[in-house]
Amino acid sequence: MSNHSRKDIEDRFTEACELHSRAEFIAAEKIYIRLLEQVPATGMLHYNIGLLYYQTEDFKKALVHYATARDLAPQDSDLLFNYALCQKKLGQLRDAALSFRELIQISPNDPDTLYNLGNCYKELKEHKKAVKSYRLVLDLEPNHLPAIKNLAYLFHILDDRENALDYYNRVLHFDPDNSQAIHMISALTGAHINSTPSEYIKDIFNSYSENFDEALLDGLKYAVPEKLRSLFDALDYPVKSFSRCIDLGCGTGLAGNEFGELCKHITGIDLSEKMIEKAVEKGIYDVIQVAEITKFLKGKRDEYDLAVAADVLTYLGDLDPVFAALTGATKKQALFCCSTENSDQPHFHLCTTGRFAHSQDYVLKTAARYGWKAVNMTTTTLRKEESDWVEGTLYFLNKI
Repeated sequence: MSNHSRKDIEDRFTEACELHSRAEFIAAEKIYIRLLEQVPATGMLHYNIGLLYYQTEDFKKALVHYATARDLAPQDSDLLFNYALCQKKLGQLRDAALSFRELIQISPNDPDTLYNLGNCYKELKEHKKAVKSYRLVLDLEPNHLPAIKNLAYLFHILDDRENALDYYNRVLHFDPDNSQAIHMISALTGAHINSTPSEYIKDIFNSYSENFDEALLDGLKYAVPEKLRSLFDALDYPVKSFSRCIDLGCGTGLAGNEFGELCKHITGIDLSEKMIEKAVEKGIYDVIQVAEITKFLKGKRDEYDLAVAADVLTYLGDLDPVFAALTGATKKQALFCCSTENSDQPHFHLCTTGRFAHSQDYVLKTAARYGWKAVNMTTTTLRKEESDWVEGTLYFLNKI
């Protein structure tokens, strides 16, 4: 290679880097690709284009270039870290964990590596390994809040209440308004509260939104919307088509997808803006918006003839406010399809999971006070919690 051509390559590489730094990705990519044709065995070039593809969320292409760069510079810790992150983005969790462990051999005291290794184990449900990784993070950085939050969650999952409470309280030390820690401390200490804070619901579902459907349907074997629809079909209900339906706490649209074909017009509401974004992509709803259930319903009068609340009342506790609002917002003879987790206590109580369970007697009596009568109620399994099934009831209530 002549000095002139080497300088030309260096100048073009500098130009591409400048474009890249300004997020002019298409222009930068074109130059990187042309340079790869000239100098294909350049680690830095493969690293940069891998980074560009990572930033534009083309993780498959990013991984190819990171892998090539890694072959050229196997001891480069920054490269190996990005390679492992890319594997994780692609769902290659075991490969990512292996890469992070390899990186620990090169940089044993890097909290970011240990934290991301913990994240891999957490997603793999290897809870004890995740706990070990996060605790190593805190040995290096005692105030590492994400690791503290994850330890609180993991000890909660492991039913280690003492440690769970300890770490939830540590979260509050650094983040006094943290809705999840406040709510979970209430759940673990048996506090009597009437409803789940809106901020907690919004935060928890915003964080779940990216892989919500897969986690719920595959991981937790959740099938409440499908079961509600199957039971409705088996009811031989006199009304086969509804004029206006509302899906309360619609999430990503699982219930709307089941009931939408029965409705001439369907509205979806949810507290989580990220869940709403996912639902919008599916094109199920005629109207969809971020809203709190009771506030939204109070603004309506005799509007809906079908309401659905799949796995929503478990976050409400006291059902008086929602039935009061729903009664005003629905037409005479409206149908309400909903689910609850079953309680062996007289009314409702906050479970250690942070969700509410309701007795069947409480649901029926509350519904009756507002003019609703059960057409059908069926006890069934709702979802899996670790290895155990959560039992609940599916209700079909008629406004009389």
